[in-house]
Amino acid sequence: MKDIDFMARAIELAKKGQLKAQPNPMVGCVIVKNKKIVGEGWHQEYGKDHAEINAIKNCKKRFGLEKALKIIAGSDFYVNLEPCSIEKNTPPCSNALIEHKIKKLFCGTLDPNPKINGRGVKLLKKAGIETKVGLLSKECKQLNKIFFTNQKKSRPYIILKSAQSIDGKIALKNGDSSWISNPESRKDSHYIRSQVKGILVGRETAEKDNPSLTVRLTKKELGIGKNQIFDQPTKIVLGNFKKSKKNNKLFANNAKIIIGSRLSAKKSENLEYIEYKGKNFLGKFLEDLLARDISSILVEGGQKTLNTFITNNLFDELVIYTAPIFLGDASIETLSLKAPKSIKQSTRLNKVKIERFKDDLKTTYYNANI
Repeated sequence: MKDIDFMARAIELAKKGQLKAQPNPMVGCVIVKNKKIVGEGWHQEYGKDHAEINAIKNCKKRFGLEKALKIIAGSDFYVNLEPCSIEKNTPPCSNALIEHKIKKLFCGTLDPNPKINGRGVKLLKKAGIETKVGLLSKECKQLNKIFFTNQKKSRPYIILKSAQSIDGKIALKNGDSSWISNPESRKDSHYIRSQVKGILVGRETAEKDNPSLTVRLTKKELGIGKNQIFDQPTKIVLGNFKKSKKNNKLFANNAKIIIGSRLSAKKSENLEYIEYKGKNFLGKFLEDLLARDISSILVEGGQKTLNTFITNNLFDELVIYTAPIFLGDASIETLSLKAPKSIKQSTRLNKVKIERFKDDLKTTYYNANI
């Protein structure tokens, strides 16, 4: 196996932490001695051991403590993200690598956290450990796009999602939208829900639709074991919204809910109102959500909410499910944005991929303007 193969394995391991690592990044680690893998691990859950420590433990489990220490000394480590050099929930991983006297570190990319960026690599170099940064860097950055956005933009990673007819409508004039997309598309949208820390809707959607905003997939469908615990995303409402009997589904099962509005309300168990004075508080609201470890958000609001995020250029992905039906002129449009003065000034997105769910088409775009 070559260096690139070991890094690819580290990336593969990192993906196993997709459901539980946030707001931390997904990290995998492979320990290699004489071109053979002798230990591997990944960051399994936020607040618990990082990938490097789990790989060291895996090596010790395989070979026994005494033999493992001899194997790790002089070994090469492959990690998709720079080893941490500060203590938060766990001790710094860079210290552990130095203590175990490793020979070389292959690092996919530096940590974008300004408190760490390059610091871990410098500590290893100072200790006489050879370091190489940039192996499969593009893939490593894409893997942790959520974490990089958090660190560089001080806000959650934001995915806008909508289901529309082939003529670009999201509901009939009377508000009926059940169901535009087919069951397979809706199942896929629940999978997206499982990948984020929060699901956001606007006040009108919360009041009129009384949505559950939960992930309704089995553990088998999520790819986790029967004994593993899956935490539902936090429910988020944007706008002057108050709890009532009409939205019982939203507040069911003591769900964690955060409401950003200009209303003053007391915080209660699992329910938090964040009050803002000005009208356009979306940017500050997103910063406050990140401070509460909401590192990624799926926005499922109606036209008004989607318009607000797009107009403020506060989104990273746009996901559109298009069903092969027509809803007609009088129906509600997916978007109603102000026209630019010229084509050159228009918002342009990068197409990522097109997927098919029976007769529905799912198109995913990245925001090329951020």
